[in-house]
Amino acid sequence: LEDGVVVVTLNRPDQRNAINQDMSDALATTFRSLQGDASVSAVVLTGSGGAFCAGIDLSSPVNALAATSEDPADVQMSPVRAMEDFSRPIIGAINGPAMTGGFELALACDILLASPSAKFRDTHCRVGVVPCWGLSQKLTRIVGPTRARFASLSAATISAARAIEWGLVVEVVSGEEGDAEAGASGRMLLKRATELARRIAGLNQEVVVQYKRTLWDGAALPLGEALRLERSRAKDQYSKLGQRSIEGRAGGFRAKL
Repeated sequence: LEDGVVVVTLNRPDQRNAINQDMSDALATTFRSLQGDASVSAVVLTGSGGAFCAGIDLSSPVNALAATSEDPADVQMSPVRAMEDFSRPIIGAINGPAMTGGFELALACDILLASPSAKFRDTHCRVGVVPCWGLSQKLTRIVGPTRARFASLSAATISAARAIEWGLVVEVVSGEEGDAEAGASGRMLLKRATELARRIAGLNQEVVVQYKRTLWDGAALPLGEALRLERSRAKDQYSKLGQRSIEGRAGGFRAKL
């Protein structure tokens, strides 16, 4: 932990960070623990080695039935549900392939940055199982239904360049000019993601948490309902702050311009 920022690294590089039960449990436990730590303002999630996450380790897969269960004990140990329940921003530093289950981990992040070697692929139709960590619904909402159908139904690879064109990632981070070392772009990516996390950590954390929840909750609603949700939550905050406090915050911001 440094400046309110925690870096969480998927660390099975010999298996391209493929998810087995131990990793799944560890990731869920980590995010549940971080949720209870008030000193954490943002998390960066990345992979070790040359991959972000190759998906589920098919030689040692996670418990599929538990992954779909609504039993509180199973929900508690779901890595994606733990990330979705985490109230502060998660920045995905996608340093290489993010495949299927790894793609779903990426989609559980709030903001995605990528290295030039990053690529995303949904292979559910190739493997022969349907998704349960959100890929079929989240990708559609981010890139649009036509592109999501293309990516998922054809198991197409989405390059870093295409991902930024589609709005899946917000930035592709390269290594410094002239640096040919393979890990250079990965280091620059992690540096950039950490800088962004620190910038977020320096903002009003009460509002960051509230805003993140409203963004996610509103995205699941029709526009009219989402606008009513925004107004309702704004009314709650304004009522608690009072007009004088609101004016004080606005005045303090103007003084910094």
